[in-house]
Amino acid sequence: MKKILALLVCIAFLSFAKAQSFEIGGRYMAMSNWFFNSNVTNSGGTQGSATEDYAASYSYSYGLHLAYNFTDHTGLEVNLMMASLTQSYTGNFASSPGFVYNDYSTVGFPYYPSGDYKATSTINAIQIPVMFRFLSGNGAYVEAGPQIELVSNANYAATYKEGPISSYNENTKPYYTSNYFSGVLAFGNNIRLAKSFFFNINLRLIYDFTDLKGVDAMGENMKDSRLYSGATPMYSSYAPTNAVSASFGVGFVYRFGHDF
Repeated sequence: MKKILALLVCIAFLSFAKAQSFEIGGRYMAMSNWFFNSNVTNSGGTQGSATEDYAASYSYSYGLHLAYNFTDHTGLEVNLMMASLTQSYTGNFASSPGFVYNDYSTVGFPYYPSGDYKATSTINAIQIPVMFRFLSGNGAYVEAGPQIELVSNANYAATYKEGPISSYNENTKPYYTSNYFSGVLAFGNNIRLAKSFFFNINLRLIYDFTDLKGVDAMGENMKDSRLYSGATPMYSSYAPTNAVSASFGVGFVYRFGHDF
């Protein structure tokens, strides 16, 4: 009886090992990214009705794809992606004279009352998602899991239709958190090109659960207490910033081991 059980265990182990496979590849993701903050969303009601409006912008990421398939239907995927995440804004300044403190100075610079502006906030980050994947067996799959994002650089740039200056640019990395955590939901398909070689397409949705911090549409450090104090504060209280993105990617994958 023991010999029979041992034989069955060996057969099961060999069958499981035969079904395992490892994938390596590269991927490029084109994405729509948004830095949502309720103070920016609800702007226009304080400090002379200065407005901050979100505008669409192009973001992207590229990097390494690694996956280990336990069976034809389950596996684990890890990526190492270099991302450039951008949020654009448009708006106009308050109708009353004032200052923008986006250089963290004691006085800031005076804006042109009711003047229009366009701005862009960009952060460069290393994205590392770890996702459990369920595979259909014919190429299609769905996966989900956590992602850590390590902020390596950040920049704010703006142009002003009216004076007193025409443009502004600042390194804003000190205003952002050094890392943040997101949840990822993805859908993909491996389209076979040759034995063990695939063209990959991937749709990915990402939501940041932690506070990114950073700047508002006018480049003001959201951690600056002056935004929330005084007789006519810019905002009534501090609000967290969350990054949200949807992306579509393509890439190539080579599979070692069991080819299914």
